[in-house]
Amino acid sequence: MAPVPVFKNGTNVRRGGSTKGSPDNILGAVDAGDYNAIGQCAGEQITEGENTNFWWVLLDTPVGQGWVSAVRINLGGNNEPIPGVPTGPTHFSWG
Repeated sequence: MAPVPVFKNGTNVRRGGSTKGSPDNILGAVDAGDYNAIGQCAGEQITEGENTNFWWVLLDTPVGQGWVSAVRINLGGNNEPIPGVPTGPTHFSWG
């Protein structure tokens, strides 16, 4: 596992790499801080401000293991995976 910095308080941790799906797709929210990344996969593209990314990162958080959009992580760039975090074969449901 590699620690990665989530930069925004109130970041949703989800069961899958998408904002769509049932309301129980959200496990909870975490504040800014470093969390251990387990893996990453491509998912729904998310845009916040000038940042956009379709990569989702599986994190070990206080609300459980769940997916966070890479736009909330202070590493990498637009539509690029987070450096140092394994890609696939980690899979998720779309919610």
